[in-house]
Amino acid sequence: MKFVYALVLIVYSAIGLAQSPYGPTNDSLYLGFYRDSIALLERPIILVTPFHPDQYMSEIDRYIAEGTNYTFQHTRGFFRKGLDNAIIIAAKEHNDYVNLHADDASLNHDLDFFYKVIAPSVKPYEPPVIKDDQNFKSRLANYWEKLQSNVEQTDEPGARIERGEVVSVADHRELITKAKVVNPILFDSLTPKYNVDYYISINELNLLNAAANQQAYESDNYDRVIIAHFTVFDSDGNELYSLIKKRYFSSLKNELTEIITDEILPLGYEVIYTLDSYRFLKAGLNPEKSPEEKKSAKITLPDLPPLRKN
Repeated sequence: MKFVYALVLIVYSAIGLAQSPYGPTNDSLYLGFYRDSIALLERPIILVTPFHPDQYMSEIDRYIAEGTNYTFQHTRGFFRKGLDNAIIIAAKEHNDYVNLHADDASLNHDLDFFYKVIAPSVKPYEPPVIKDDQNFKSRLANYWEKLQSNVEQTDEPGARIERGEVVSVADHRELITKAKVVNPILFDSLTPKYNVDYYISINELNLLNAAANQQAYESDNYDRVIIAHFTVFDSDGNELYSLIKKRYFSSLKNELTEIITDEILPLGYEVIYTLDSYRFLKAGLNPEKSPEEKKSAKITLPDLPPLRKN
């Protein structure tokens, strides 16, 4: 009973915080979009799937469960449902949605079907590239590539000969868990059933300690990070992009409800904001940025004309 009550409390707390201004929260793809920009487009239907229970890794559960009756399964369930709800809350202003993580036999059957034909695939994290056939104009495609990720550009890892010398570069690239389509029958089935325009597949959730060094760990207050891996497909099952979104928070924060409302909810907005931004550019709309926003973004970009539809 306590578990059910706590889950209800988390959901309603998150809904209460959903009145926050719509827009970027930490490392959004497009800093500077005005709130009403995406409202110019039609509302798509998004199908959202939670991460599989096996795709959860946490180094902080014991701190969260301390003094409570929470088991590992309880804590994982809270975060799984919490991220799911956060995405739905973020989506509902400018999107319609189907949530496969629900107390419904038919939806549960389709979610099980999804897990059977979609497999996790771990790859080095590289910025997604916009393909020509996705109808992006060249300048907007360049805009996407500059802003869609904070992945650092480093030398290609591996051993090779350059200028007559052996060069060895260690592979320190971050890994991303992507969704690999095993059988495209999934989209042939679910797209017409729910009239889906886009699929958001949450592939993995990590809650990790992120202190810079051992000395930081010995203090009472050090960094932790929540990392969400997700893939977005179109209605035909084509992968549009896969991204990692992160949210840092203090080790002093161990109340599960606070972590979900203060950290998971903004992460849900980040996931939806990427798709809204993608739709925005794909429709040929140019983002308008104020001088202050350009400065805060710390990215040199050419001036773009005011908001308009091409």
